[in-house]
Amino acid sequence: MKYAIFYFSPCGGTKSVADIISKELGDAPMQEITTPSMDTSVSNDTLAFFCFPVYGGRIPKPMYDRMAIIKGNNTPCVPVAVYGNRAVDDALLEMSDLAAKQGFVTVAGCEMIAPHSIDPSFGAGRPDASDKAKLVDFINKLKAKESFTEVKMPGDPNYASKEVKSLPLYPMPAKECIGCGICFKYCPANAISEARMKTKPKLCISCMRCVSICSTESRKVPMPMRVAAHATLKKLCSTRKEPAFYI
Repeated sequence: MKYAIFYFSPCGGTKSVADIISKELGDAPMQEITTPSMDTSVSNDTLAFFCFPVYGGRIPKPMYDRMAIIKGNNTPCVPVAVYGNRAVDDALLEMSDLAAKQGFVTVAGCEMIAPHSIDPSFGAGRPDASDKAKLVDFINKLKAKESFTEVKMPGDPNYASKEVKSLPLYPMPAKECIGCGICFKYCPANAISEARMKTKPKLCISCMRCVSICSTESRKVPMPMRVAAHATLKKLCSTRKEPAFYI
């Protein structure tokens, strides 16, 4: 069995999970799809992993464009939802449905925790040793399987009609911004203006990648919004969540 790992990771949390999976599969090849990537076809003798963050209980909108260039041929796949210690909600089911449209069959799935992209104090240090041990056990069970059958992912089939539970936080450049363009170049949603590096709220997915990669630390969410977001997340994300696996 061959393996392929695709990951969408604006701030590195999802990549940390993808790295563990790759290592346990003998340094399986990884392809980043946070920003547009190359067209890829995956044969049916390959087990593909789609690692993605959860935003408001859904997959990131750019995942629809990224998956459009990844083609399977009745290829087994494993959606891996990485979230900031709140909930996965319908994201695994949505990812499974999207993968099916591209020729993949979901044969397992898992939920992992990483630091919250908006407030990394929630989920800090995750995945930790306990998380990793559980993920390694899951990978070993997959490797031991002689054949794969379809596994249904949890979630509400009517997810598309539900309101997304997102926090509308849009980073903006401070006076220290030097206009280097890194945020513009690497924004997953094309939500930053090249002229003045200003955020386009209608396109922004609040992934905070621009904040994490800013060379001058001059992209920020306004303080009042950060304080309000922390208060909201404290109610939802303070209790430790554990990984979940479907196989």
